Amino acid sequence: MIQSETVNESSSENDQLIIEPELFQEIAAFETFLSKIGFKRIEGSIFGLLVLAKRPLTSDDIENALGLSQSAVSIAVKNLTHFGAIEVRESRDLAHIYPFFKDKRVKTYIAKEDSLNIVATVFRKREQETIEEFKAMAMRALNVTDDSIQEDPRKRRLKSIIATCEIAEAVMNFVIGLTQKAHSPFYDDIVSKLPKVLDFLSKGQEPLTQITTDIKNAFAQKLKEQISKKL
Repeated sequence: MIQSETVNESSSENDQLIIEPELFQEIAAFETFLSKIGFKRIEGSIFGLLVLAKRPLTSDDIENALGLSQSAVSIAVKNLTHFGAIEVRESRDLAHIYPFFKDKRVKTYIAKEDSLNIVATVFRKREQETIEEFKAMAMRALNVTDDSIQEDPRKRRLKSIIATCEIAEAVMNFVIGLTQKAHSPFYDDIVSKLPKVLDFLSKGQEPLTQITTDIKNAFAQKLKEQISKKL
């Protein structure tokens, strides 16, 4: 369990507050959420602390604030870095922003600002390969099923698995592709409007394919009318 009594730094470090007590209590939510999407609870605690902290933190800061051992912190920050949730910066590179780091020579850890990029990295390094393997299994199994059996329920089940995997792949590829445009001046605007666009597509009265078909038919009809007039 994380320890709130150590959130203040020692007097030798100017008693600077790392995180307000009210915010410290919210770290438990990070711990719970990240543990449910495949991370360890300790990694959720560290990520939450870094998100809510006033400044980048050293390993000692993290150990003291959360009451963790050096080895536990080392393993956790390595995994969080691997999945793009945090980044490592040298303290001397931050001294112009955080005077606290003046004359210090230590590694510091910072939570990434782009959460969508974190999700994309998790997709790319963990979920994508798993879904591809599961889809490949379903396709192999489908090829083995007996074609002589009409309306074989196994085929329907396997085809449903394949279709579901393809939907998941499409979503992951969309997110990954979007984050690759992070340097675009329109990136933040696109990300902020995306939920409304997806909500519109999912709640539309007509399926998107039907809308597309109607547009094509209307265009074809208009073209026919123009050709008839010319003839």
